Amino acid sequence: MNYGLKLDSRLIFLLVFIVVAIPLVYDSSIKPAKMETANVTYQELEKLAENQKNGKPALVLIAADLAPSTQSENEPQTSVLIEHLLRRRIPFGLISLIPFATPYLEQMPQEIVTKLAQETGETWEYGKDWVNFGYRPGSTIMIQKFAKSKDLHEFFKTDAQAIPMKKLEIMKGIKTIQDIPALIELTGTVGVFNVWLQFFRSDQHVPTLIHGCTAITIPEAYNYFITNQISGLLEGVAGAAWYEELLSEVYPARKPGHALKIMTALSIGNILIIVLIGIGNLQELWNYWKNKRTRNF
Repeated sequence: MNYGLKLDSRLIFLLVFIVVAIPLVYDSSIKPAKMETANVTYQELEKLAENQKNGKPALVLIAADLAPSTQSENEPQTSVLIEHLLRRRIPFGLISLIPFATPYLEQMPQEIVTKLAQETGETWEYGKDWVNFGYRPGSTIMIQKFAKSKDLHEFFKTDAQAIPMKKLEIMKGIKTIQDIPALIELTGTVGVFNVWLQFFRSDQHVPTLIHGCTAITIPEAYNYFITNQISGLLEGVAGAAWYEELLSEVYPARKPGHALKIMTALSIGNILIIVLIGIGNLQELWNYWKNKRTRNF
């Protein structure tokens, strides 16, 4: 005889939906787990901010190789890094090997600039603070030519809006890969990160490499981190959430972003699942004890 309480699976799905939706709808968040790799990444960008004070033109390249399947993790990572660069007035350019990333390259910086303007009252300008190089086909061949180019103005010719490179203030003084001190590569697509790692370098210059990966690729990416092949790493949405926490400590007026909300929702959802698993196991123990007692009588 089974004395257990059986729950309809649809009720469990409904409970998960409710607890996950609450922090997303009401903009609530909890303190995320500390991520040492995110701490190191934060400090790497702070070093760039200090180094740019020497007056030498420099541009950070963000390879936002996002796809719809990795958006939930790569988009929050990209957003927090762009926010940090904008706050520190570090010029950056966006590029992608993935055609699906095209709308993100256009929308994300503008949304963050709008948010920062409301918070700080400061302004940022396209063509001065950031540039969108857009989707660039060719993968390995494109990256190799990029790294070897003696004139990036001639290599790119125009930005994603068809504006000539020479008309963009941000590109003044940017001639070769040696003017790009750091590459931030964010992707969950197999093989893309390795292409940037192998070929975005020259005999005279190897840029600092920061990588944002999805949770499933953390073990592989961490190998590159502990061997110093990359200088910074954001581990899935958890890494982005802790990075947001670091930004909030320095800028108390900022509002929680997507990463913190997503991480909060996932954390509460996982807690609910653990509780349900615990209840299920206790119920099975109760069933076992009841059945054993019945047989003894």
